[in-house]
Amino acid sequence: MIAPREIDRTLAFDFFCPSVRMGLQTAAALESVAHLRSVHTDVCLTPGRAARILERVAGPRVANRVVEGIPAERIHKHPQLAVASRIRRRLLMSGQDSAALYRATLRMYSSIARQCGSQAVVGTQGSCLELFEDRTYRIMEQIAAPNRYDQAVAVEELARFPGWAPEGVTRSSPWDHRTEAEWQAADLIWVPSPHLIGNSKEFGADPLKFHVLPFPIPRPQAVRTITNFGGRRLRVVFAGTLMLRKGVQYIYEALNRRPDLPVQMEFFGPVNLAPLGVRHLAQVGTVHGAVPRSRLLEEFRSADVLLFPSLSEGSALVTLEATALGLPVVATEEAGAPASAMVISSRSPEAIIEAIEVLAEDPARLERLSAAGLAEASKRSLAMYANNIVASIEKLTHTRGSLAGGPSNNV
Repeated sequence: MIAPREIDRTLAFDFFCPSVRMGLQTAAALESVAHLRSVHTDVCLTPGRAARILERVAGPRVANRVVEGIPAERIHKHPQLAVASRIRRRLLMSGQDSAALYRATLRMYSSIARQCGSQAVVGTQGSCLELFEDRTYRIMEQIAAPNRYDQAVAVEELARFPGWAPEGVTRSSPWDHRTEAEWQAADLIWVPSPHLIGNSKEFGADPLKFHVLPFPIPRPQAVRTITNFGGRRLRVVFAGTLMLRKGVQYIYEALNRRPDLPVQMEFFGPVNLAPLGVRHLAQVGTVHGAVPRSRLLEEFRSADVLLFPSLSEGSALVTLEATALGLPVVATEEAGAPASAMVISSRSPEAIIEAIEVLAEDPARLERLSAAGLAEASKRSLAMYANNIVASIEKLTHTRGSLAGGPSNNV
């Protein structure tokens, strides 16, 4: 256990994350070192009897919204954010005008910001501007590339793979410049992977404001059991939203070119592709669609490899969950994968083919990747993450003074 560093004990942060699906590990880390005042998010549950009952009634998907490590009294729920987010996704995918929803969402953000009474705040990318107004310490958690970067990726990929996705994915929206304005207002920007700094610099971000904080790797109840596949086909899984930005089209290209590869391919995740794209994926594997997290982890335990060739990511949670289970990960640098992963070039069916061939011919390589992942997971704990957060805040408060009105004695 790593002893957490200490900062001014008067610093208690209000944390705003519009969707619990973005992850509240940063809030949990702040709580673990007694620097969390409140959390504002959409719809979530804390572990206990109510969560168990609701899971029995509504199904295992409820488990995706159970938040651990944060006392219920610190969590403020805003269900209207979940409704707005769902409508927004539909409008963006269909290419319809979202300006009215954008204005309504900003009014929600302003209302929530007024409920945050601390002078120290942390906001998730896209939700910070209203929260930052008149605060002393303004920290932004950037979990993905800027919208305009992702939009450029979508335009390029749809040109390469026409008909694979709805045309709406390439259209601009009122949200496109939010992140860029947040960079200017923030004192400090936390990112989980260094490649996000380069992506952001292209659109005007000051790289000196960034601090890389790799996410903790969750610890599962039971790890995967390694089995010698002895010449059988590798069971390779992709997990995540089925969309062009995740690189699933290159999995199709690789397996379509080489149908002789010893692979049983499985796709798990919500579908953001047009019917043509889904049909192509179904030609090279099985498309399961969205599944509860509990089932996904079971699929990981019976798989041989997680293949995640994303083109733009912060730090994909599925790669961390796979690593925690000892499932070997093959991913691109843009996926923000763990250091133990086998890294391949993005937009390269050749790299996917080569990785599959290497792993199919060398079971020992699979075992080494599995062992390296488990070793990395044992080190990337919530305690280490919290310690890194405190060190980052310490640098900020050292230059600005404490909220108490002078330099902190703990700095």
